[in-house]
Amino acid sequence: MRWWGYLVRWLVFGLVVHVFQPVSGNPKYYWVEKLDQTLIGLSFGLAGAVVFTVAENTLNTPRVNWKSWLIVLASWLVVKVVFVSVGSALE
Repeated sequence: MRWWGYLVRWLVFGLVVHVFQPVSGNPKYYWVEKLDQTLIGLSFGLAGAVVFTVAENTLNTPRVNWKSWLIVLASWLVVKVVFVSVGSALE
């Protein structure tokens, strides 16, 4: 319903959270790691927007404020668990 607004907010959140993490590797590959953080942040934001939008449009059609915030937290938790699980399985 409000896809573009949700998408922009989640993409900005994903970028801010991931890009401002410190780089822990070799300084020679600083920009490669920053690019990696950017791509992960954007994909996190996209996944968060999809999960949140589906949940919001399904579970909170009257747009109750506290339910929206609960869905935000639940969406973040679900997407974070999936990303951490996939990331640890790939390493």
